[in-house]
Amino acid sequence: MSAYSSPEALNEAIQECNPFESNFVTKSYHVWDDNFLDLPCLHTHASESILEAIQKINSGQLQSGTVGFAILAPKGVGKTHVLSRIRHHLKRKGEGFFIYMCEYGNLSLIKHQFLQSLAFSLRKLGNQGVMQWQELATALVNLGMEKNLAPKQLIEQFPKALAKNPKVINHLTQKILQKCPDVDNPYIVKAILWTLSQAHAPFAVNWLAGRDLSEAQANMMDLPDLSKDDRDVEASNTARQVLALISYYTTPVICFDELDGTELADESDPMLGGYTRAQVVASLAKDIYNSLKRGILITALYAQTWREEFQTISKSSSVKDRMAQKEIGLSYLKSNDVVMLVAFWLEKFYSERGLTPPHAVYPFEESQLREFGDGAAVRDILQWCAQNFSSVKADPTEKLERIYQQVEATLDDFLEDNEKIANALAFGLQHLQGKTVEGVTLKELDREVYPRSKHSRRINFRILGEENGKEVKIGVSVVQDVHGKSVGACIKYLTLYKDFDLTRGCLIRSKSIKKHWQVANAGLEQLLGRQGGEWVSFKDEEIKPLLTLHKMSRELDRDFFTEADFHRFIDEKRPILKNPLIRDILSDPSGQSPQEVIDEDSGLGELLSGETAGTSDDEASEALEILSVA
Repeated sequence: MSAYSSPEALNEAIQECNPFESNFVTKSYHVWDDNFLDLPCLHTHASESILEAIQKINSGQLQSGTVGFAILAPKGVGKTHVLSRIRHHLKRKGEGFFIYMCEYGNLSLIKHQFLQSLAFSLRKLGNQGVMQWQELATALVNLGMEKNLAPKQLIEQFPKALAKNPKVINHLTQKILQKCPDVDNPYIVKAILWTLSQAHAPFAVNWLAGRDLSEAQANMMDLPDLSKDDRDVEASNTARQVLALISYYTTPVICFDELDGTELADESDPMLGGYTRAQVVASLAKDIYNSLKRGILITALYAQTWREEFQTISKSSSVKDRMAQKEIGLSYLKSNDVVMLVAFWLEKFYSERGLTPPHAVYPFEESQLREFGDGAAVRDILQWCAQNFSSVKADPTEKLERIYQQVEATLDDFLEDNEKIANALAFGLQHLQGKTVEGVTLKELDREVYPRSKHSRRINFRILGEENGKEVKIGVSVVQDVHGKSVGACIKYLTLYKDFDLTRGCLIRSKSIKKHWQVANAGLEQLLGRQGGEWVSFKDEEIKPLLTLHKMSRELDRDFFTEADFHRFIDEKRPILKNPLIRDILSDPSGQSPQEVIDEDSGLGELLSGETAGTSDDEASEALEILSVA
């Protein structure tokens, strides 16, 4: 009897599933995917060089304590793949915190965006099975109290300490600051400690990311409420101090990916005006390097971008000395590498099904892989395998559906991001251009509403269309802010129909508008009651599909999927035409405030019930003692 599985069983498995489809491009979400396949021998020199530097920093063998790496390679060779390997190693071994930035919006706000990427990265689970924020908070408590508590143990004990004395966080903050003299903002330490409370952790992380808290939330946690201008200024300082606190505990490994964009910073920016994405990030990386006590900086980009764009930066040598003390080139595959790569992919596929193929690369022939693959990129090989794995070519719509599910599963922390929501809405409306929805025929989407200075860029776009033979010009503003002043200003902009050439203003907001916000409520009465405008609320399940499709459109591999494939997928599987939020924006205004909105402050007064019973300073030592329980 043959030791190999029957051809019928093998072919049945091949027809049922293609292991290569949707896996030949490493996307940003793969960096965080614990199930992402990694061939350890691929580009080993790159990952080993970086991991060796991390180990030397941790052991004190590197005098400078900070090293910059530039991973230089063409498209599809494996830059993000190497970063994913480093991230998984750090999580497995606990040798550092992985911080990853790959999305870049307004380049003039790069420092604020980096702070948000830092906060998002530290929300991911680390080596101790808790958020890296919570692991850092535990390390700071241990430093201040000279203890050796485990994160899960401390998180379990923390509510008891708060119940004994809610001022325990103030006492811990003072003890930690005594051990961390280069950290001058006690509120950053305090916010990190709040992540140990499961009830308060989401609010603490939002504050650390430079986002608004409601007045009630901020007061409860004793965290200052900064104006928008103050937050933009403080973003760099907050990130610097968070990285300094990480450095007391472990090595921060900061990765900048997807740097090869063509957009330019706003010319009006006196520091960065006219700089490309890569040049703006290089300037940021230089500043981070200068402030780090210890750490690793990694930038991943095309060698051509490195050569052409960095030569034009003033003081380019100082930038290079910091962000690329070591350049690592990734080369195309050799024929042996190709065979090993495909065999690695197929071994998992067959073993999961209890099958044994006649050779490692079945149904391919080793000779054809060597011939096609020598000198190719990893992406090219896997794409070729995806296309040739089965004699029956799979429907691209089904492949796109699987990608959709992968991307949707990675969406996180989007309800506070006005820009992301606005971009997703704009994408959905552009897809419907030429169609008639709720009686409105969409003709064009105007992404720049002029004069921009008059609305401080808070009117996100205009919808231009026709309804019953008349022009429709709808100004749309996404306002998830938690402060009455900013909400009121945005509503006022939406009432200035003449200034911005509007026939209707549309406020997009899922949160309530407080009764004591006088300016906001007056503007709302003007907008809804007198000018025929509207306020559209939304639910997670209405905006999430649009966010997912927008992210897919930006990351879609145009070498494998055509635009027609993608738009057919949308219409067949995820029809934007039926999206309730899109239809609500285009429907006739009701003139009423929506019924279903979120009141973020409801129940906040009870969050600490049972947790903050004690108030006496005399109980501080007893509360701290609870945290010392082994």
